Amino acid sequence: MLIPSIKNKKKSLIISILLIVLSLIFSFSCNEIIDDEIVFLEPVDWTIMIYADGDNDLESFLMTDIDEMKKGYINGQGLNLIVMIDRIPGYSADRDVLNENFTDTRLYHITNNNATRIGGGLEYPEITKTSKHEANMGDPDTLRKFINFSKNHFPADHYALILWNHGDGARSKGNNNNHDSNTHNKAICYDDTDGRDALYCAEITDGLTGDESVDLLGFDACFMGSVEVAYQYRPGNGDFNAQIMVASPPEEWGYGWSYDQILKRIQSGGGNNRETDSIVGGLENFYDPATMTAQQLGSIILEEQYDSTANATSEAMSCYDLSKVNAVKEAVDTLAINLYNQNKKEDIEAIRGSYPYPSPNTIHYFNSYDNEAWIIFPYFDLYDLCSNILESNDFNLTIKENATAVMTTVDDMITYSFANSYYSGFSNGKNGIHIFLPNGDNTVNGNLTHWAYQWWYNSINTNDVYGAGFYYGNLSWCFNGATPHNNGVENWFEMLDAWFDPLNDASGGVNAYQW
Repeated sequence: MLIPSIKNKKKSLIISILLIVLSLIFSFSCNEIIDDEIVFLEPVDWTIMIYADGDNDLESFLMTDIDEMKKGYINGQGLNLIVMIDRIPGYSADRDVLNENFTDTRLYHITNNNATRIGGGLEYPEITKTSKHEANMGDPDTLRKFINFSKNHFPADHYALILWNHGDGARSKGNNNNHDSNTHNKAICYDDTDGRDALYCAEITDGLTGDESVDLLGFDACFMGSVEVAYQYRPGNGDFNAQIMVASPPEEWGYGWSYDQILKRIQSGGGNNRETDSIVGGLENFYDPATMTAQQLGSIILEEQYDSTANATSEAMSCYDLSKVNAVKEAVDTLAINLYNQNKKEDIEAIRGSYPYPSPNTIHYFNSYDNEAWIIFPYFDLYDLCSNILESNDFNLTIKENATAVMTTVDDMITYSFANSYYSGFSNGKNGIHIFLPNGDNTVNGNLTHWAYQWWYNSINTNDVYGAGFYYGNLSWCFNGATPHNNGVENWFEMLDAWFDPLNDASGGVNAYQW
């Protein structure tokens, strides 16, 4: 009886070891329980996260875009497509795209001709497959939870985040009330159900960490192709960042991106569709997710937007390498210092133009015939602005060398860009990023200057100045390189403040900043 007993013990030990090994394998190959369903972790090449804020007047366009995602997605390609969608009453009653009409916030896993509702797991327990949770899409914590949920439950080698909604770049639409908390900020993703809260540019980096960073950050929204936005999300900033950014410098048409055509270009094995690629050159390639880079994904987005907007006149879009934006910042600040020291305000204004007529040779991305647009969207193409400095006789060799340095760094940062016929003189790959250059001395109804309404373009946290609300400021572009209270201009923001704020005392003047 001794020998069989030893054998049984060995057998039991082996079985125990096998069970332990299997349990370890299982723990590494499956995620937490989501709504009583075990979701297996099978890391793929790419996870694309769509933060779809349809809680506003764009809801019907969003439903069309999600339908495109379902049609364009190809199963088995090493690609996850996860959508967080917030809807609203009163605009679209569509019940076909996602199998029912609803007005709350939900999560979906998109596959070919299918959208599966999923729960938010431990990262977002408020959202289940049966919940009626109303999320505030203008709260950075909502975005943070969505990214962490997607990364933990749908892991990949690479991640893309697309923010879908209204966007305003350095300014948001609204009336001209001074310090109006709802309308005058740098923001995206307005949530009408939650007091029209929005994600302000610096609020995203303040609310998210480096752990939420992505390979590609896309803005399916208007006016986000800004050097200030690009600099905020640069690699190495210590917070949320991206390697590649895709955005439109001007207003984007309501149809947004062509998601079906974009997704059809992501196919294992590569190849091409035998159509001409106007952005990259050659034929339109299919990119294998296993080897596709963030820059290649950006090129697909641009090419398909170029194709889909062929009949439009004022569309433009760019793909930026954010690892190159530090050099742009340094070059622009050097230019600003010399423009101020050499008293070139009037000469720059001549190149920029004034309401209602900007310089006919300077590319601008707003309606110059609207005085309010000069307050809200005074966006001028950075490369073109510097090109016009070179062509002017009003600047010396030093400033022209500074302008050339800006052009070189911008050309290096913009990997791809295009613009339709409205933007005369636009050069693909060079033009396509704007900088804030207001007509700050102009007044509204003979009262306050434009610069008084543009207090939000600031390095300080404007909550500390104007009180709690939807104010923000805190822009890295304005903060970095500057020392307040030293009576010296050290970056682009301080140049504008010195030019347009009549007070440089302890109060900081109209925007509470003393350069």
